[in-house]
Amino acid sequence: MRQKIFCLAYYIKQRMQRVSPVEIEFVNHASLLLEENGCFFLTDPWYVSPAFGGWIQNPSPRTTTINKLLSIPTNKLNIIISHGHDDHLDDFFVQKHLANATFYVPKFKTNGLSKRIERLTGRYPIELTEEPHYVEGVELRCFINPEFTEYDSVVSIISEKDAVIHANDNWHEYPPALINALNNCLKSTPVDNRYFFIQFGIADCFPLNYPSFDKHSAMDIIETRFKSYQKATTANLEHLGLAKGYYYANQSLYPYPASWDEKSLYDLAQDFLRSHPGPFIQCTAGLNIKTGQVDDISSDSEAFFDYLLGRLEQFINNAVGGSIPVKLMTSSASYEEGTVGYEASRQVWSRILNAELTLEAIIIGGMGLIHRPDQNISSLHGKVSKLAYLIQGKLISRGLNFLMESK
Repeated sequence: MRQKIFCLAYYIKQRMQRVSPVEIEFVNHASLLLEENGCFFLTDPWYVSPAFGGWIQNPSPRTTTINKLLSIPTNKLNIIISHGHDDHLDDFFVQKHLANATFYVPKFKTNGLSKRIERLTGRYPIELTEEPHYVEGVELRCFINPEFTEYDSVVSIISEKDAVIHANDNWHEYPPALINALNNCLKSTPVDNRYFFIQFGIADCFPLNYPSFDKHSAMDIIETRFKSYQKATTANLEHLGLAKGYYYANQSLYPYPASWDEKSLYDLAQDFLRSHPGPFIQCTAGLNIKTGQVDDISSDSEAFFDYLLGRLEQFINNAVGGSIPVKLMTSSASYEEGTVGYEASRQVWSRILNAELTLEAIIIGGMGLIHRPDQNISSLHGKVSKLAYLIQGKLISRGLNFLMESK
């Protein structure tokens, strides 16, 4: 008997030594990358493609984080999609780079999201409910707030030492039944090891795209909405017995009306949070949630969009050759004298990078501007035009590896 007790104690000690706290890195928007003893969990990837036809990632994820993500063996990668909004599911990136991972979605009343994942990956995803589903000892559940929407979810990811509540767009104050369900699944996790992520910010075009509101009225509405979000999210935090939470799912930008000359909604949200401090921390790309630091500040930590556009520019210049360099510009960039500058919005460049459009959208379609020096550029221009479909073909066949691996 004494020998059995000794063996059991030794087993427990060895197991405790093997179990390490979950690592949590914020990628961007509502995307988290979690690691638990060599098993990875990724939420809501939205890295390249526009959402709803016009949203772009703002800020963009860091290149180092995307490189880390792409280096994970797909048999170790579990991807959880909270709901079907485009800013939580990048079809192009999933299909080209993540299709061999294991996917999880909420079990909604209809299976449109599950069928969408099946179309992208060739496999039907695992559907989660409030009942626990275990992956290498990590518990996954999905909860639906019946007072908000039937097609969004709060996801819990719980390891032996830590718990992550991935609430994404569910900022409304939760009804007692949902609070009780969440508290019940959190009860075995120490309070200091619980991490609550929830949206803060305006996730639609009201009131900016409503011309019946003048700028002063629009600013008043924005302020009122921010106050409502902060009140509801803080109430949810308190109901869960937590002193600290994290804001995310607010890192997007869309083409505002020409009449709007104020800051972006994201920047206005940050201004509000600075002037109305509360118990939440705003997530920033590359943030290590446990340490509160961005771990790797290096040349590779640049924004992923800037990195991809730079690689595309490099590919074009290598392919074209000649004495006049090509510059690929966003609408906010300044033209560099002596170059041929192809200028387009971030939305257009994102649609080129995900192979939805070609460079001819700018060259022929008028979806941008072409800056040139005071000399004939017809030969160079023609070469760039011919490259347009080659580039699109390579992006379709190889995804972003075409740019990330090109010399």
